[in-house]
Amino acid sequence: MRLGRLASTLSILGSLSILWSGAADAQQLDFSRVALSGDERLSYRWRDLDRREQATAFTLTRRDIRDAEASFKDFSFDGMWDDIAANLRDETARFGSGAQIEISLAGDRLSWTVKVRDPASQEVLVGKLNERFQRAQGAYLARHLRQRLDGGRIMVDFAAASRALQEPMRAVAKALGTTPGIADDDRARVTLALAFFQQVPYAPLGNAARRGGDFLPAPALLAQNRGDCDSKVVALAAVLRTYTPWRKLAVIVMPGHAVLGVDLPARPGEQTVRAQAQQYVALEPSGPMMAPVGDVSPRAAKYLAQARAIEIWPLN
Repeated sequence: MRLGRLASTLSILGSLSILWSGAADAQQLDFSRVALSGDERLSYRWRDLDRREQATAFTLTRRDIRDAEASFKDFSFDGMWDDIAANLRDETARFGSGAQIEISLAGDRLSWTVKVRDPASQEVLVGKLNERFQRAQGAYLARHLRQRLDGGRIMVDFAAASRALQEPMRAVAKALGTTPGIADDDRARVTLALAFFQQVPYAPLGNAARRGGDFLPAPALLAQNRGDCDSKVVALAAVLRTYTPWRKLAVIVMPGHAVLGVDLPARPGEQTVRAQAQQYVALEPSGPMMAPVGDVSPRAAKYLAQARAIEIWPLN
């Protein structure tokens, strides 16, 4: 009897407590969500880092919001295993020849045993099941903007997510582009977009019972007016893909946190990282504090200074 065994482990990005001297409190003055015919009108009044009041409004399609909320609600580590198990049972039934499969889940490891009438058929079926496992897991993760890395670790597919969300976030980029008094340069645009996402209330999204439903795609983040570190990082990246389209972006992951990098020319004292001969200035969009371009919490700065403590995921 052959034993098929593949497993994955789940990486959940939380958020650091971002409290450091010199950072101003994020201030959202008002938020409204108005249902239109097929759309949702989202309006924000907020103060930027210079305490200037800003008004930002845009329309998102109800379908984009609904799809984003479903992606957040429906993803879980357990749900992934259930989906894969259903695929393995289907593959076994398709094989015929009296094949039987027994599937068990222990912790984060899915195992199965198969019984077929002869060793040759068993060898073929095990190969088909291993292939079906990979396809089923890849499809499930792609639907929810995740990826499986070597070693079985599962995390948000930052590049795929920012690409997928660029079009739904185009209305946000357009609204920010009409903000009066913003200089006509990329640093000013990045500063405005960064402050906009900092003022959206920070909220931890992890749920031990759901095991893995911790990433809120951008349309849902804005419609629900809440988000955590990696959700805000991807939302900001999706907007900057349109708002500053020639800038290189990267997600910088560290223990318990994530920030965004942008290839702006660095100013003295700004936090930067390098990857593939590209320098990125760090952006801290998660809040609840507002901070300028290149300023991060002391704990994040410590990790940025330790190359072995961070992962850098270029987005474009």
